Amino acid sequence: MSSIKLRGKMPALFADLALVNGKVRTMNPAQPTAEAIAVGKDRILKVGTNDEINQWIGKNTKIINLNGKTVVPGFIDTHIHVADFGRFLMWLDLKHVKSIKELQSSLKERVQKTSSGKWIIGRGWNQDRFEEKRLPTLSDLDSVSPDNPVILYHESAMMCVVNSKALEMSHITRLTPASMDGAIDRDQKTGELTGIFRDSATDLLWKAVPEPSENELLDATALACKKIAAAGVTSVHWMVLSPVEIPIVEKLYAQGKLPIRVYLIIPVNLLDSVAHFRSTHELSLRIGGVVINADGYLAAKSAALFQPYNGEPQTSGTLLCTQEEIYSAASRILEAGLQPVIHAMGDRAVDAVLTTIEQLTSEASGKGISFRIEQAALLDKMLIERIKKIEVVVSVQPCVAASEFSVWSASENLGPLRARWLYPLKTLLEEGVRVVGGSDCPMEPLSPLLGIQAAVAREFFPEERISVDQALRIYTSDAAYSSGEENIKGSLEEGKLADMVVLSRDPLATAPNKIGDIQVEMTFIGGRMVFKRKNLAS
Repeated sequence: MSSIKLRGKMPALFADLALVNGKVRTMNPAQPTAEAIAVGKDRILKVGTNDEINQWIGKNTKIINLNGKTVVPGFIDTHIHVADFGRFLMWLDLKHVKSIKELQSSLKERVQKTSSGKWIIGRGWNQDRFEEKRLPTLSDLDSVSPDNPVILYHESAMMCVVNSKALEMSHITRLTPASMDGAIDRDQKTGELTGIFRDSATDLLWKAVPEPSENELLDATALACKKIAAAGVTSVHWMVLSPVEIPIVEKLYAQGKLPIRVYLIIPVNLLDSVAHFRSTHELSLRIGGVVINADGYLAAKSAALFQPYNGEPQTSGTLLCTQEEIYSAASRILEAGLQPVIHAMGDRAVDAVLTTIEQLTSEASGKGISFRIEQAALLDKMLIERIKKIEVVVSVQPCVAASEFSVWSASENLGPLRARWLYPLKTLLEEGVRVVGGSDCPMEPLSPLLGIQAAVAREFFPEERISVDQALRIYTSDAAYSSGEENIKGSLEEGKLADMVVLSRDPLATAPNKIGDIQVEMTFIGGRMVFKRKNLAS
């Protein structure tokens, strides 16, 4: 930093914070590892040996002895739905229940704390874990919650069970038809509803659920931000789904309840409504990207493919925008000085998006803006070559990739030849494509360490596994590059923001399938500790 002058070997100022006796993974190729870090205000003053950092320690310096623990740059989650995560934290957590009886007990406890008539939402059950080995039913829920409408989502989020009160509030009867790609289960003998709704039929119920109040959403989102920091995430690319999220994040920042740095990515339909928004100092909060949705999702078989899904010759997904519409929207985004973030999962959608990007590459380069394809899933060698040539950033969520195979049966739905090219992370990186990682929380786990584990211990088509170092980079230095912030974050270097995470173990020295077990000990943002694990010695 230009304000720092040296007197011989001694600094002209002392550090506010010193982390010593650690294993520092800097993500800086010029200095891959170190022992200690000195921080002044919100910046890194020095990265080096213990002896070098000792020179920065004065009587007011806070010293943290890491005792061999590992420090990495603060993780950057490039795809997370923060407000939805907050909502989910308000829900009943059922991922650990092992029987319908346990489910009923958890629901009864929540009913006792909830005013009559108020909706109770839950998520996480799976009948395969139940002792009864069957789906829960409407009557199971009615017995413990006759007066509160209840929706309990399966862990896949593509199925739910509801009670009679929820049906009443949603105006659903046995005569209500399901949508074309949804299903409402009925008793085979009586024809009565069982309470189970599948796929898009779940939307029939969700429409009746009232939005939480602004204060409820504010509190829930503030809690989500704390949980995010506790996971070692110091920056998020917040995928905005609703206009109400913009004032929520502004209020959180104004109230000092935003412990993380936020890069907002808004839907294209909100582009004209955010002209008032002002970015904050050091990019702690800004609108940076705008999403265009080119197609749907593989799980719903709405991702646009060149060839039909296996066994369904009439189904190949749908492009949600024409080529002209993608081009027009991307041009508007560039004119606003923002990053076009284009969702494209299927190979046909990726092809259409690349055609647009190829036409706008010069304009984007002139503005210093990179294009980004979000959730680019199904690729091939030709598409990868085009991505490489025009330097497109590819955004993936490794836990989503794992779920496509383990939950959504990608190999069966696509066939082995195409499934081989589903999320080919190693190939992309070997070709020099910049890949960035996110969680897609709350649909997938928040932890970046679980995402890293999913990428390095990949079970399906293991030839596409990447190294731990590569996986760390997609959550740190490359993630910072994707938002044009590589000069201030993403690696531990002098002059950069002191966004750091202390881990209980070194990911590079941990078995690939155990990386998700590593604990986040401390999280620092701008040199300020925003999380410390309970029972951790000072």
